[in-house]
Amino acid sequence: MYQIRDGQGKVFNEVVNPTVVYDSRDSVLLKIGEKEVMETYFETVQNQYRAFGLHDVADDISLMELPKNQEEIDKVFQICDYIGVLHKKAFIN
Repeated sequence: MYQIRDGQGKVFNEVVNPTVVYDSRDSVLLKIGEKEVMETYFETVQNQYRAFGLHDVADDISLMELPKNQEEIDKVFQICDYIGVLHKKAFIN
């Protein structure tokens, strides 16, 4: 079990399969949580953008399973643009 927590240690959630929904163009974290919940949220966000004709924005919304490493999860939640670092690593490898 992994924690979603802030820099002071306040725990917001506990998850087994940490996953994020984010804007891959702007490296902005939208939501972090359990994989199944994030898959649903990902589809909802993409569908809402597409419903308003914003297909290019919808295409930038991404879903990523996080490494099962508490330190990495903390960085994603606590450091602006860290999701961008992981996104770039995923496409380099």
